[in-house]
Amino acid sequence: MLRKFQNGGGRKMTKNSHMKKYYQGFGRMVFLGLVAVLIAIPGILRSMAGELVNPFSTEGNWYKAALHVHTKTSDGDTNILARIKQYRDLGFHVVAVTDHWKTNNIDGMSDKDFLVIRAMEAHPKSNHEMTNHFVCLNLPEGFEITKSTKAQKIINMVNEAGGGVIYAHPYWLAHTINDLTSVKGYMGIEVYNGVCDIMIDKGYGNVHWDQLLNKGLIVPAVATDDIHKSKNIGLGWTMIKARELNTNEIINALKTGCYYASCGPVIEDFKIENGVASIKCSPVTQICFGAQTAIGRKFCAEDGKLLTTAEWKMTKKCRFVRAEVVDENGKHAWTNPIIPK
Repeated sequence: MLRKFQNGGGRKMTKNSHMKKYYQGFGRMVFLGLVAVLIAIPGILRSMAGELVNPFSTEGNWYKAALHVHTKTSDGDTNILARIKQYRDLGFHVVAVTDHWKTNNIDGMSDKDFLVIRAMEAHPKSNHEMTNHFVCLNLPEGFEITKSTKAQKIINMVNEAGGGVIYAHPYWLAHTINDLTSVKGYMGIEVYNGVCDIMIDKGYGNVHWDQLLNKGLIVPAVATDDIHKSKNIGLGWTMIKARELNTNEIINALKTGCYYASCGPVIEDFKIENGVASIKCSPVTQICFGAQTAIGRKFCAEDGKLLTTAEWKMTKKCRFVRAEVVDENGKHAWTNPIIPK
């Protein structure tokens, strides 16, 4: 039996008609709210990426960094002194020694031309019992984490201690976007992990990275070799732009995305001017500009002529743009994203 309601003007309304008007009004509010969010997205993205710095438009020096390194302190094949010498001999400037759950004594290992960073790799559980692997950089002497400490707590502890966390090899661990967003506060993600690549062909994390970017989580990405055996040294590296070679400058550059990642090619310039994204690099066979979802442009070498530059007139819908290049040997390099102004 329908009850009847009396409105202020004396017109009778059935309960059904009353509820229909209610839901129509509610639907309009939801629609307007969604419109407001969509309009605000560029601003949200910009605010989330407000601290990112384009290394190609800032002053400083380039430093070649190995950010995921193991020694006999955990499961590497040589001791820390021998490992450091290996990287020195290859022309690296920065090495973060990231043994599993343990830090190393690095006293006296740095000088004006070479920097060793105290670090560790932790692999905690998240709140839903999924295992993460975190590269935890710039840890104070005596820093300890118990293996029962949850993932978010570890990120908080490292950040509070003045360090930063890189989310390691997401493809190798079969992580989903829900896993990547179950924690927050990490300063970067591995877009390439050399050992995961040569072992089981799961070293590339660009899809996982793009999923974060598509959600408006503008995070930079590093490349590493994750060395355990000496024969695998130098598979991937991160080229960091900093004013000086010291821990504070390097960590700040990592936190602000002031670098590019590579396992081969050299990137010389990347910028946006007047709505055009452009890049200069060492000779490559492919250059790709990528934005959110299906937006982007790929350039391929033709007639045996390699590419060293490319330009792309961006669409007005671009919320960010990053570039990726591939050389004749199939080796990649990646810029960090830029937010169009």
